[in-house]
Amino acid sequence: MAMGARKAFEEIADKEERDAWLRLPFAGCDGVPKAGQMWVRDGRLAATIHIPPLAGQAIEMLAKGIQSGTQPPELSVTVSVSIPSLAALAGRKS
Repeated sequence: MAMGARKAFEEIADKEERDAWLRLPFAGCDGVPKAGQMWVRDGRLAATIHIPPLAGQAIEMLAKGIQSGTQPPELSVTVSVSIPSLAALAGRKS
């Protein structure tokens, strides 16, 4: 979504207005290497979040439920990672 918003601003005809919008930091949530991480490296996004694949965790929960005969927990937590790190972002000037 962040890249879609950025692309929409890139199409503004008035250069001054377009540049003002494009100076804003855009942050996304598609932190995979060939999308969000690449966009951070090339400066199109200020940051992104990498959410690890959840299929493995889901299969483990299913298998444990089947083996034990119990219902999987209603809530499960995963760890997401900021790219760049939160420390690096905190050190940037506005």
